[in-house]
Amino acid sequence: MMKVLLLLLLFSTLSIASKLGLLEIEKHQVSHPFYLMIEEKKTTLKAKLQQSYASIPLTLSLNTAHAKPKESDAELEYSVGVTKSFYIGDQKTKGLQIDTLELEASLLALEQQQIAFSNQIKADYHQSCLNLQQRTLFEKSYHEFEKLYTTKKKAYHYQEISKKELLQLSIEKQTLVQTLQQLKDEEHLSKEALFSTLQMNTKNDLACSDLYQNSYFFEDNRSLFQLSKTAIRKKIAASKKRALLYERNFETVNLSIGYDKEIDMERYGVGLALPLAFTSKKNSYQKIVSLHQQKALKLEQQNMLLEKNIKFKKLQIKLNNDAMMISTIKKNLQKYKDELLPLLHKSYMIGESSVLDYLINKQKFWQLQHTLNIHQKNYYQTLFTLFTVAEIKDIK
Repeated sequence: MMKVLLLLLLFSTLSIASKLGLLEIEKHQVSHPFYLMIEEKKTTLKAKLQQSYASIPLTLSLNTAHAKPKESDAELEYSVGVTKSFYIGDQKTKGLQIDTLELEASLLALEQQQIAFSNQIKADYHQSCLNLQQRTLFEKSYHEFEKLYTTKKKAYHYQEISKKELLQLSIEKQTLVQTLQQLKDEEHLSKEALFSTLQMNTKNDLACSDLYQNSYFFEDNRSLFQLSKTAIRKKIAASKKRALLYERNFETVNLSIGYDKEIDMERYGVGLALPLAFTSKKNSYQKIVSLHQQKALKLEQQNMLLEKNIKFKKLQIKLNNDAMMISTIKKNLQKYKDELLPLLHKSYMIGESSVLDYLINKQKFWQLQHTLNIHQKNYYQTLFTLFTVAEIKDIK
């Protein structure tokens, strides 16, 4: 007996574990090629930053000459020298700060792409679950109709109903079969697409017990568009620091040491080369470029926030409208299910209403369920688009 219980417990555990929910999606999406591509881009950017920390390499110079004075034999002359460039003052530190700010801005942009990818997968998961729910509800309704059809078929055998009535029921049955098959196909295709994206086996079942609620109040205390705001702030800060660098007249100094071997002498030398930035207008123009870049970035920020706010508000209105429709349709469906359908069924069974009346009302009930499903799909697609625009990954 104990072995049986253990086997049942193990089977139950495996069944639960095999179901795919939002947490499992979070784990599997990190192995998707798109997600891995973004991670590789992040690694590349960080590697580029490491280049900035590296020192300037030494320069080695070597020259040889075959010299023959008029009054002596020919000999070989040569010179060897090494040159090293050094940044003056905190020039390198400031440069590293600029590179770091630009790197962080680029990383934030990549993070936005990952958020959009994650939200789209969650939207696909909700769409698949709604297809599953739709198919399950319709299948239940179909089986109920099958029982009715079997009963009425027997009634026709005993000449309790007309052939016309049975034919109407038979046509409806065929229509339901086709609709059920269509729903099964939609469910299969959406599930297959989701599992293909996650590179998982389609034998796994969907949990569908962790769907977001159809609440039309978008409540979130965190700032909207935070990634975009922070990225542009970092770009502006980098541009300001770059403009300050161009104000300096001295950037680097080159120190060199050398040894010259000539026919009648040896010579050791030390050299110092200091580029004079003030002798050219290059830095002045670069400073002007940085100042204009700052203005452009500030205008870009204003434009971005304006566009995102407009898009966010439009999506929020659409989300609220869908949520209210969902709430209304659910109430109507409940009334249909609890009050109207039982009365219609009873009326039809005792012969007070025709089969046509019964079928029309059943179709209306199904149409209402179908409309609910459409609004739910629209709601979730809008919701996760809203998350992407707001640059939010999850609010659960």
